[in-house]
Amino acid sequence: MLNKFPLFKTIAFFIVLSFTFILRAHNYERVPTSNHLDEQLYAWSGINLVETGVPVSWSTLPYPVRSEVYKGDVNYKGGSPRASVTLYKPWLDEPPLFSLLVGWFAHINDANRNNFIPSSYIRIPTVLISALTSIFIFLIAKKIGGFWRGSLAMLIYGTVPIMVFAARLAMPETLIAFLLTLMVYLLMLFWQKPNFWYIAPIPLIVGVAGLSKPTGYFLILLALYFTFEKLYKIDQTKNAIKYCAYLIIASIPFIVAFFLYGMHYDGEIFKIIYGVQSHRPTGFGSLAWYFITPGVDTVVFRDSWFVFCLISAVYFIFTAKNGIQRFVTIPFIFSVAVVMFTGGESDLLAWYRYPSYPFLAILGAWGIEYLVKRADFFTTFFAAGILLGNRMLLVNAFRPRVETSIYRVVFSSLMLPSLADTILNK
Repeated sequence: MLNKFPLFKTIAFFIVLSFTFILRAHNYERVPTSNHLDEQLYAWSGINLVETGVPVSWSTLPYPVRSEVYKGDVNYKGGSPRASVTLYKPWLDEPPLFSLLVGWFAHINDANRNNFIPSSYIRIPTVLISALTSIFIFLIAKKIGGFWRGSLAMLIYGTVPIMVFAARLAMPETLIAFLLTLMVYLLMLFWQKPNFWYIAPIPLIVGVAGLSKPTGYFLILLALYFTFEKLYKIDQTKNAIKYCAYLIIASIPFIVAFFLYGMHYDGEIFKIIYGVQSHRPTGFGSLAWYFITPGVDTVVFRDSWFVFCLISAVYFIFTAKNGIQRFVTIPFIFSVAVVMFTGGESDLLAWYRYPSYPFLAILGAWGIEYLVKRADFFTTFFAAGILLGNRMLLVNAFRPRVETSIYRVVFSSLMLPSLADTILNK
């Protein structure tokens, strides 16, 4: 009955959006910890670009000795956080756009570019961007499964610990996650009504993603796939070729801009760095590594709800193959494939995975719907065994874990009704 009242739905949407934003913003500067060197990578580069016009940051890649400008301790006003780094000028590990974004926030807050940049400055844009990502998660999930699936997906993205922490970190993949959801939503509109103006902004989206991190340029492949497939299947092959040609040609200036940026500062360094970057040790173990190492940065994090989302993803990849449902499964596969090709076979650099998290949230919401609708012995076992698992993340110095006897009684009690149903239901 409540579904008949648009006002109720609007209020419910804003309650979920506000709650998840507050949860994501609460202690955003403290968790994950503020000594995250990979965040400083972009912050130092960006604030130096803003204030001096030349990117300076740390790196472990083989820069020429002539580009080294500092080697030693960097701290925050003489205290923690601190780290030992080697700074290079010009720093060309990554394109400039995301660095400029976080660097500008550091600059307007009067951060000292020679110190550790406070995470309270540089995480502001990613927390805001992740709120926009939540909205597009809702819109995508709503188109596939209705209002409540959209709301549940948004709630999962804003409450599952790994996803919340990922949405806080000042990493370019957080921006790419938003751009990917925006692009997928436009492609869904195009799939429903093949109008050129739905895909017209996509080269700009690809360009912004690529100028934030080179892996962002891969978004064009997903756009080409859905565009060509849709037009080809409705016998508009000429339009398919024209639209795809537009997507490619209109994206080229952004790729050229990236190369011009690197060559402008130092062509030799640019070639060296991207020669190394393009030969990361990938391999056939990459997919398994993705599934067995859920994490926030470089540490495995035991997040039961995240594991549930992964299992839901596997299930729906094999069962949801038709129509608009593929706008969740294929982008998820695509974003994982990018990790497999670029993230290393056994490197736990979890930020490479962030663009897949919005679609994991949608698949997790879909999985919960499935459990509720089926509600039998098998789904009860699955729900009780996994969805209650994040109790272990609740910190309590006096009772750090559930007592064994209580766990056994509660789990058995949850299982008993569905077990009885398998016997008594004829």
